[in-house]
This record gives sequence, C-alpha cells and structure tokens, in this order.
Amino acid sequence: MRIKSLIVSTFIVFALTTGCMSSPASAPDHRPLGIVTNPPRECDLISANAIQIATGLTTYHAFGTKTDMGRDFESCTVSASPDRQDERGLMIEVFAPPPTSPGGLEKTKTSTHGQDLPQGLGPGFAARRKNAQGQTIAFVYGWTPDYKRLLTVNIVEHAAGRDALADAVEFFRQLKPVLLDKAG
Repeated sequence: MRIKSLIVSTFIVFALTTGCMSSPASAPDHRPLGIVTNPPRECDLISANAIQIATGLTTYHAFGTKTDMGRDFESCTVSASPDRQDERGLMIEVFAPPPTSPGGLEKTKTSTHGQDLPQGLGPGFAARRKNAQGQTIAFVYGWTPDYKRLLTVNIVEHAAGRDALADAVEFFRQLKPVLLDKAG
C-alpha cells in the first residue's frame, strides 16, 4: 500500500510540475531570405517573400518610390498599418548625398556599439538601437568610399525566431550592387 501511495504521489508531483512549466520557445527561423529582389516585388524592387520572412508580417502596406530595378530608387517603407509609423517593419533608403557627415556616422556607430560590415561590404556598420516607441531596430548604414551615396536598411525586431540584424546585413549585401555601387 505504501508503494502504491508513493507512486501516486510521485505522479501527482510530476503532473503538477510539468503543467506549470512554460512551453519551450519556438524554434529559430533559419529560412533564408532568398534573392531579395525576386518577384513579386514591393516598391518595384524588394521581394515580398523576403519582406514577410524578415518582418514576420503577412499583411502589410508598402510605400516607396517607383523604380526600374533600382534606378531612381529612394526608399521603401513596409508597415503593418497604413497610418501608424510605430508599426513600421522595414525601411530601406538611399541618400545622395548623405544627410549626415562621416563624423556623425562615426558617433552613431560608437553610441550604438556598431560593428563593421563583413569584408567586402564596407565602408559601413551594423547595430541595434531603440526607436521612440521602445522597439528594437536592427540597422545597417553603408556608403560609397567617396561618401556620395548612403544606403540604410532598418528592420524592427518583430519576427519570431529571426535575427533581424543578420537579415538587415543580408538585405544590404544584396542591394548594395543595385543601389549603392551603381554609376550614378
């Protein structure tokens, strides 16, 4: 009888402790972004599939300049809502000339603990920062060696299991030849 009580007590304790345990975190999302300019495209340049993977948004609004595969591209903003900028998921912009000085970018790199871009992608850096709404933004700032053009990629860290900083670097890596290195 005592063994039966011990088995029942052990089972009850096991059931109670496992029932109170939190469920395991969702598995990391290791899907590749693929070619970030593949159709169907938003803003005439950015792959809708890559946007959905990187932002976690299945329904979104995209606003941007009309382009011809990067020609005359200025920006593409992807947001969950057409009215609320605090729900922005992705923003890619090209500035010619850049709105801030090289010294200003160096200060931003220092204040955000930015890391140099991987070999062959620089000059530029990648980092994280908080926006006015308290959301974490993964971003990349990269520019031409003569500092005449600046390409920025910003992703709100929202997609479950994604590394938004790695995704921002990948967007930059693929868009750099189209938007930054082009003759201009």
